[in-house]
Amino acid sequence: MKKQLIRRLSRATDSSTYSLLRSDSHHNLRRAAAGRAESFRSLVEPARRSSCEKAVDHGYAPVHVGHEMERFVVMKKFLKPLIQNLLIYPQIQIQNFPRRNMASSTSDPRTPDARVRILSTEIIHAKNTQSPLERIPLTACDLRLILVGTIQKGLLFRNPTTDHPISRQTFIENLKSAFSKALALHHPFAGRLTADEHPDGSASVYIDCNDAGCPFLHAVADGVTVDEALHQPFPVPPAPILWSFFPSNDVKNYHGFTKPLMSVQITELVDGVFIGWTVNHAVADGTAHWNFHRIWSSICRGCGEYSPPVFTRDSSLEAIKKKIRVPWSRIRDFNEDNLVIPPLKEGTFHFSRKKIAELKAKGTAELSGSRQISSLQILIAHLWRAVIRSRADPDPESETRFVIQVGFRGRFEPNKFPAHYFGNAIGGRTVTMKVKDLVAEGSLGRVAAEVNRVVAETTDEKLREAVEDWIESPDMRGLGEFTEGGLMLSGSPRFDAYGTDFGWGKAVAVRSGWANKCDGKVTVFPGPETGSMGFEVCLSPECFDRLRMDSEFMAAVTE
Repeated sequence: MKKQLIRRLSRATDSSTYSLLRSDSHHNLRRAAAGRAESFRSLVEPARRSSCEKAVDHGYAPVHVGHEMERFVVMKKFLKPLIQNLLIYPQIQIQNFPRRNMASSTSDPRTPDARVRILSTEIIHAKNTQSPLERIPLTACDLRLILVGTIQKGLLFRNPTTDHPISRQTFIENLKSAFSKALALHHPFAGRLTADEHPDGSASVYIDCNDAGCPFLHAVADGVTVDEALHQPFPVPPAPILWSFFPSNDVKNYHGFTKPLMSVQITELVDGVFIGWTVNHAVADGTAHWNFHRIWSSICRGCGEYSPPVFTRDSSLEAIKKKIRVPWSRIRDFNEDNLVIPPLKEGTFHFSRKKIAELKAKGTAELSGSRQISSLQILIAHLWRAVIRSRADPDPESETRFVIQVGFRGRFEPNKFPAHYFGNAIGGRTVTMKVKDLVAEGSLGRVAAEVNRVVAETTDEKLREAVEDWIESPDMRGLGEFTEGGLMLSGSPRFDAYGTDFGWGKAVAVRSGWANKCDGKVTVFPGPETGSMGFEVCLSPECFDRLRMDSEFMAAVTE
């Protein structure tokens, strides 16, 4: 336990950890290990206090480690990355940083709802694939996500009104057949991850296109209606029944060496059906997996015109094409299988095209000049301000962050990432503001303008530098290692989720599963009406309840 804490603390100030793992010299490793231990000691007051001493200087906090509760005094500014680990290592007790309530194991959101019965499970293989590709290397954009959770998305449909209903068996068989044909075009989804280990302790990771197959589950939710599945907000835990509509809830990206890279579950409801899927995020991003489901649904409808994915790594971004080496032990030994989710609440807030236009007009009026802000940027500003207002007594001088994913497709001249590139082509950009500036009266436009500025400054050169820096010092983090306090946006209003028509018309709703749920996680979907959007927001129960009572925020929400 003590060694684990020391390693985590030393990593906070010594970014050489990963490069050291790739060193060819055992002598260098021993010397570096001593240096990391010294990095930890530099965090601790020069003279370690005795266990009986109670006084702690300003800016420090006592940390008790191990079964013996040995006491260290550590600089507070280096403790923030460890807060999430309190959920994983209950032996650590940090004064002045109260622990959050823990969810009991009986409320584990991975536990299926008893009303959901799995009727059948079948492994589907890529039908008649013609691709000569055997292995596809994972890029820096892929590997940075290998320790986090999967992508879990799904579509909820009402039963179609027709004079000639098809049988349940025919309905399922049509979906299976079309799924196999779509896999033939996206055959890496049917593979598994594999790694070439190198003598220096590093490894190169690939998709092995071995057609091991994808699980296809057929389930029924006894007595559950579409309206019940849509009920908001969800307390987490206990898990909403909706999460039982997703397959592979216990699978993380780093399980991809032995577990499927994609799985699908079709769940029949009393008056509808839910199609949920789980995709390994180290293999594909949102654009790639929505492309797959659009093609799958097109095949179901008998449409033969669609654009196949592009697997080659021929972008002019040279860093993407490199065979990247990462510290193998970091992946091999990593385990967040038992990471406990703290109490959270989740709900989806819809914003109509009219309400978004009103917010944009208000934000633009607050700005001087003719600064242009997008619909998504004004909604980010609106939500961000409301969440910070809803959090308990934030320090006005403290900084708060909003991490936004920026797409690479269409970038990097002269050989741009193609629109149908298969893989991850995204990178995070962080918008930082002081709390007092964020929540000030009349600051909606300024916050949206700051979001606009950060996104606009995301040039090809900056993205290239970020990727190349990552390759030099790989930073692979699990969900439990992300710092608290900010917000993180995933998804995109550009994903044509409601255009994914399996032949029954437009979906009633788009939803996500339990993967990567944490305080501050926000997922944006396009709305069912053109120009509308939905924000799926996950927060602490107290913050979520206050957000629902925030009149300024809710005035723009379309119930």
